[in-house]
Amino acid sequence: MRAFKNREPFDYSMGLSMKATIRLLSVTLIATLIVAFTTRDAIQTAWTAIALCGLIGFIWVISTKDTTFEYLGLNSKGLLNAFAFIVVTVLFSQFCFSIWDSPFVGTYILSLSTIGTFWWTIDALQPSTV
Repeated sequence: MRAFKNREPFDYSMGLSMKATIRLLSVTLIATLIVAFTTRDAIQTAWTAIALCGLIGFIWVISTKDTTFEYLGLNSKGLLNAFAFIVVTVLFSQFCFSIWDSPFVGTYILSLSTIGTFWWTIDALQPSTV
């Protein structure tokens, strides 16, 4: 427990301050409540909340881009790897559409799980380059 109490502060700035993040989330709550009361539609309200929170998350990631990319290991090789994963998933989905005429969402879920499993297995089998 002592290790949790005596934590070292981060040696980098976090981009947006916590005060700015709380303000953005407060505005998101107000906008979502306005949508909820004006439309009386739960699905539209949920999509509004998801979109605004996603936008705040995107803004935070952009404000801490250097730290985020370093932590996730996203360099030119990592970005190329992520792009290749997306392309292979889309191509596999299109292949499944042409063969079985399957539903859109189900096919993409199948593609993500199938290609993700192959990608994870290949990554787990390769030796570490630490």
